[in-house]
Amino acid sequence: MKNEEDSYKTKRMKNIYLLLIVFIYASCKQKEETKKITYSNPAKALIAKMVAKTGNYEQLKKLKNVAFTYTFYDTKKKIKDISTERYIFEGEISLGEYKIHELLVFPKNKKTVIQYYNGKDKIQVKLGNKFIKDSSALESEKFLRKANFYWFTMMQKLLDQGLTYKLLPDRKVNNINYKIVKLGFEKNIGEFQDDFILYINPKTNLVDQFLFTVKGSSIPQPLLMKPSYSTVNGISIMTKRDVYMADWDGNIKGDILFQQFSENIKFNTNFDVSMF
Repeated sequence: MKNEEDSYKTKRMKNIYLLLIVFIYASCKQKEETKKITYSNPAKALIAKMVAKTGNYEQLKKLKNVAFTYTFYDTKKKIKDISTERYIFEGEISLGEYKIHELLVFPKNKKTVIQYYNGKDKIQVKLGNKFIKDSSALESEKFLRKANFYWFTMMQKLLDQGLTYKLLPDRKVNNINYKIVKLGFEKNIGEFQDDFILYINPKTNLVDQFLFTVKGSSIPQPLLMKPSYSTVNGISIMTKRDVYMADWDGNIKGDILFQQFSENIKFNTNFDVSMF
């Protein structure tokens, strides 16, 4: 009887011990997660709130990959590129297949275009059944691979290393008093160190619009992008983006230049990049 009682006490002590371990682990985990979004820089703290709302890049990595239909539409010329985009988040691998390409991707050629970028140093482009060898054409297609990937993942990547944050005075647009964060890149981060001015909605913590530069292009003034969001698998994605000419005060100059749509978004799909 005494052995049974001792055994019972031993099991009970073990259970209490295990519960304590779980409690301590959970408390530490909670403190770590709180620490992640606690920043002395008030501009970065605002970005951290926004990323907490949209989902972060680690959450994207857990979803492994994505496939979706992407449309880039020129509203003035009434022409577009439509691609099937496939990304692997670990390593930022990007694959795009264009069956309609009238604007940026070999507009004079009707053959299917497939672009593959390994996220580091390898870009391959297939036009019809032939691989492209021209280095300038490859660089142009590499830029598109990187740009398409960035626009899809931008909000989740705004806490990446190498970014700078500065809080600017609030700006009022359509009766909303926006929190304004100027975001930049440190030297040697990326090919071009573009500037962004983000308008963060204080109620939703989402970026309702932002100004940005396109350094390395012939566009001399900032552009303004107005995104609309959709939530898929717990991640808020910019699924519609309207782009305008603007000035640094956020004043729009003219009608919509471009519209970009991401549709039929599916995470954790099966696709093969072995052909490259």
